Amino acid sequence: MVLSPGHRHSRLFFGFYSLTNTASSKLAMQLKHVPASRLFVSEPDPSWFGNPPNEIPSQNWLESRFHFSFAEYSNRLNSNFGVLRVMNDDFVQPNRGFGTHGHANMEIITYIVQGKLTHKDSMGTEETLGRGSVQFMTAGRGVQHSEFNLEKDTGLRFIQTWIVPRRDGLFPQYGSFDPDHYGEKSRNRNICTARNQWRHLVSDTQDTSSDTPVRIEQDANLFVAEMDADQSLDFLFKNDRMAYVLCVEGSVNLITDSGNKVTLHRHDGCEVKPGGGRGDMTLTFNTIGSEEVEGGDLSAHVLMFEVAHVEGSGRHDL
Repeated sequence: MVLSPGHRHSRLFFGFYSLTNTASSKLAMQLKHVPASRLFVSEPDPSWFGNPPNEIPSQNWLESRFHFSFAEYSNRLNSNFGVLRVMNDDFVQPNRGFGTHGHANMEIITYIVQGKLTHKDSMGTEETLGRGSVQFMTAGRGVQHSEFNLEKDTGLRFIQTWIVPRRDGLFPQYGSFDPDHYGEKSRNRNICTARNQWRHLVSDTQDTSSDTPVRIEQDANLFVAEMDADQSLDFLFKNDRMAYVLCVEGSVNLITDSGNKVTLHRHDGCEVKPGGGRGDMTLTFNTIGSEEVEGGDLSAHVLMFEVAHVEGSGRHDL
């Protein structure tokens, strides 16, 4: 982390694998805005996952925003982003949830935004996690689990992402990171939990250069940042990497080192791709506005999956 002097706000810098940019010329980084209005919103029947009828007819037990083709949303022009196969932004009403169901051959990562998520699975795991926590499953050969909001008067919001593993038939595993108790449970006691800094929460089991609380069987990284007003964060991309950014809460400007800009608000996504030139590129995140969230006010809450670049990835209907 490097503080940039002479600015009226702190400017924090994070580079993945490399902290210097040696390119003398390069093409512009590509940003594709995925507005919330272009996400498919699913409100499934309560009985599908073992729930009773909705208590308030106008409030379905689940509201889920699909970033990629999933379930009743079938769109061959938006099927994945590299190894990212599913990203669902779920809001579950109190005392509702997903009854026992199965998964196989996926790395499943769940980031809790609001409320409490209670997980129970066929491996014998049962755990309740709150805001800022991450849970993961290597579904591998097959696993059964349930996910519930057992709170009586508080909604639950979480982002669940499915990542294609490097091979099928892996042994099922479960793991988690709880920012309130990470020093007690995790081998990693140095994970950043402060605001206005990148939290590197997920990395590849084969990546010996990273030390994260969650490790998965794929070349993918999860970074999260909660940012206050008038703050800025930089992220350095190598030219063979790309990312999918989700504005979880608040609003943020994404600005490339060539000056291209995209503004994201709550629920908006953005595809970030290399421009085709040689050398690394910097993406700057500048906060705008303010929003009241669980735990107080913030300006922006950003989630980013950084993965290997795959030519032709991303939406083809925008």
